[in-house]
Amino acid sequence: MERTWRKAAGLGLGLLAAVWIAAGCSEEKPELLSADSGFNPGFNETGLPVVDRPIKLKIPVYRQHYQKDYYEMVTLQALTDKTNIQVEWEQIPAEGWKEKKNLMLASGNYPDAFFTGLNLVDVVNYGSQGIIIPLEDLIDRYAPNIKRILEQHPMLRRMATAPDGHIYSIPWFEDQQHFQYRNTFLINKKWLDKLGLPIPQTTEELYRTLKAFKENDPNGNGLADEIPATFRHGTTTNGYYELYGSFGLIDALTGFSVDPGGKVVFEPVLDAYKDAVRYLHRLFAEGLLDRETFTQDVKQLLSKTRSERDVVGVIASFNGVYELGYERLEDYEAIPALIGPDGDRIWRRQDNRIILNYFSITNKNKHPEATMRFVDTMNEPRSVLEFKYGPFGTHLLEKPDGRIEIVNPPKGQDTSSWIGATTPSTSIPLLASKEWLQKLEPSASDLYRNRFYELYKPYIAPEERVYPTMYMTESENKRLSVLETEVMTYVRRMEAKWIVEGGIDAEWDSYVQELRKMGLVELLEIKQNGYDRFKR
Repeated sequence: MERTWRKAAGLGLGLLAAVWIAAGCSEEKPELLSADSGFNPGFNETGLPVVDRPIKLKIPVYRQHYQKDYYEMVTLQALTDKTNIQVEWEQIPAEGWKEKKNLMLASGNYPDAFFTGLNLVDVVNYGSQGIIIPLEDLIDRYAPNIKRILEQHPMLRRMATAPDGHIYSIPWFEDQQHFQYRNTFLINKKWLDKLGLPIPQTTEELYRTLKAFKENDPNGNGLADEIPATFRHGTTTNGYYELYGSFGLIDALTGFSVDPGGKVVFEPVLDAYKDAVRYLHRLFAEGLLDRETFTQDVKQLLSKTRSERDVVGVIASFNGVYELGYERLEDYEAIPALIGPDGDRIWRRQDNRIILNYFSITNKNKHPEATMRFVDTMNEPRSVLEFKYGPFGTHLLEKPDGRIEIVNPPKGQDTSSWIGATTPSTSIPLLASKEWLQKLEPSASDLYRNRFYELYKPYIAPEERVYPTMYMTESENKRLSVLETEVMTYVRRMEAKWIVEGGIDAEWDSYVQELRKMGLVELLEIKQNGYDRFKR
């Protein structure tokens, strides 16, 4: 049993033989003091193990459906053995995470640390209250691997820094160029070939192609069962929002962009937005968009894309592997950034190289130094690869020339479950450098993604035109939580209504007036202030 428990605790934040004495005032930086009595685990500032005698941490985790029990993950078991730090995992299904997190925070029964699951507002609010502690001194003193990455990438450090100058949470970082955008539009090449059609290059050609898919039985079964295009409304992956770039918009999903002069713009009140919605209504009205685009979840989408029958013409996907599987993906090809009616050709940028809020320590943690060393040990370059892709020997193979092969999953098993059986992967704070990522021989999945990236690269929206992800102040967050939620809920509702029913021209003026009543002007002022502060 002793051995089993030790294996169980793999990815937690290690405790250290130091008691965190929180400062009485939230603006002051807490002091790091050594424990003066009680249990002393024998903390080591360098080398392994991190502590000479085992310590335990309580950490809740946002467990994805494809992840195995954390206590059975071999990468976590190895990390526990290496560091002498054990974790008591509270494994919470993704659908129940928000409620459980809010209960933890409201009750004051905080864990020792959080990995994924906190949002931008949580980090600033609980950081300013001293519930989440500043990490910058711990990083400087005990986390050489994390410190190196932050120094190499100043933008990463800037994004991770709250308005009060503290770092309350370590981000995820993967220095892969193809993470600069999210969605690839994939089209059924078998259907194109059967109908003698080229890959569409313009929005008008896409319309004609989808119409041909609907009317000409491209799957050849004699049934009118083809779905010309299927998307999901209001989502990043599987969404249709990249189409708005053909009408000159930078980011119609979040709604905000930055003009060349540095002014924050709300795109859903622009004429270009109206033009894009008109186009989508035309597709929907003629039966070229899936009728369930505005109601389906990912499981319903997969029931179509992975159906035994070949029924889907166009989908939006990261690289098609998850939605189609490798075998069917061979029958699809990427649609390039489409040229719109006025010559616009922009592909939505969503830079997933940096994702905030992947690791925070609470003031309940009696061993913050060891905890930081635990996470930094996870971020040793070789360990990063194992935590991301699975262990060497089964999931990774090192070759004599130093190259590293990513092993494909066994037949019949998807990549996410293959990796999720051995490591939390994208649920933990990993910072992967380009130097080590370049040692990897691209997986089959990465080969697709890299090929698609080269197609979209010239048209991805310029970084300076994208409103960045950033921490706002606590007072700004309070107003944004009301204003932005109300505004964007209304925008998404009207967008769906107009795409399905039409009527955008008749209702446009009252729509814009309603947004102003909701506080759009104040919302833009807050966004502008945050942007100006971020750029200083």
